[in-house]
Amino acid sequence: MKAKYFFMLIPCFFGLQKSFSQQNEGLKSFTLIGRTNDKTLDSVSIIYINGEGKIIQESVAALDGNFKIKGLISQPTFSNLVFKHKGEVIGKRDVELKRNAAYLNPGEMTIAKVPAPNGYLEITGSPAQLDWKVLYSKTKAINKSIDSLNKLVGPASHGASNAPQDEPKVSASLKFLKAKEAKINYQYFISNPASYVTADRVKYYTSVFSIDSIKQLYNKFSSEIKESTDGKRLAAEIKSREVGLVGTKAFAFSVKDKDDKELSLPAMKGKYVLLDFWATWCVPCRASMPQMIKLYDKYKDKNFVMIGIGDDDRNVPNWLAAIDKDGTNLWPQTLRGLNAQMFVKGIDNPRDLGQQYGVRALPTKILIDPNGKIIGRFDGQHGTDDDMEKMLKQLLNP
Repeated sequence: MKAKYFFMLIPCFFGLQKSFSQQNEGLKSFTLIGRTNDKTLDSVSIIYINGEGKIIQESVAALDGNFKIKGLISQPTFSNLVFKHKGEVIGKRDVELKRNAAYLNPGEMTIAKVPAPNGYLEITGSPAQLDWKVLYSKTKAINKSIDSLNKLVGPASHGASNAPQDEPKVSASLKFLKAKEAKINYQYFISNPASYVTADRVKYYTSVFSIDSIKQLYNKFSSEIKESTDGKRLAAEIKSREVGLVGTKAFAFSVKDKDDKELSLPAMKGKYVLLDFWATWCVPCRASMPQMIKLYDKYKDKNFVMIGIGDDDRNVPNWLAAIDKDGTNLWPQTLRGLNAQMFVKGIDNPRDLGQQYGVRALPTKILIDPNGKIIGRFDGQHGTDDDMEKMLKQLLNP
């Protein structure tokens, strides 16, 4: 039975539809058996990333409350389940409210009761799920408060007559609660370094925790967790946080541009090079292109080179069309070089320029001096476009 609706597993992995070739070594089977005796249960849908790095999404029918789901994983693995009852209609927007987090373990597991929507799911035979129960109980109340406040300042409220008069106060409360939630999670992570739940959940907070805090956490991981998919992914995150910073040596890439011509950073030694990381779907990126064209025209004859790096490896036609539409054929354009399967596994990818320059937000612009050293990073956190223009003026208009 094919799934009739889709729900998100992990936002940063959405769209990874193809598995990569890999031997079945290390893969272990799991069986999730439902014995709920809930005769109104119609079907159960599940989504998870299997041991080969492929997103698996399926729905199985339930008979008198009984069902069975089988698959292959290489380690305890996060999944989402949605329980659909007879006569119930679940739309895409409803799924987030009805899904239940489940950590799958190799071997046989049993579900004896259909949980409340978005509630804790009891699974016999899954030690990782028991770990999740502890963290879930610590954060349940605060998450409920955050969800309530999010509804007040959500997209629907902006500009609406029912928007709260004290929206700044609500936003401040949200910020406070999220910081408190992050602290609770970090305390759990640092106290449970051998838990697969720690390894899995920390990815949601890498943009919140300082690099020193992330390192401290990773260093406490057990050897088993460090060798897990999530452990390797965190190691890759740490590396990406430490590269591409002002004062460091720029990653010396040699790639093909959109016209299949060689594009080599070492070949540009002696020039100022501006790397512009952008994407077709990034509204601020596209909005900045007219100003980028002005900058290019202003400095192109002053020992200055610009390189566009698009984050559109999965949609090359859109990328090429955007370059033509925006008129940014004036300077070399190449793709980021994302390999989704390597990313999922936390494997270092020298072709992934976003990874090698630690890009975590778009647009990001990085300025490299004639000696190959990074002298400017403009991503909103380390500097703005105005800061970039001031620096270029100082350097190229002596």
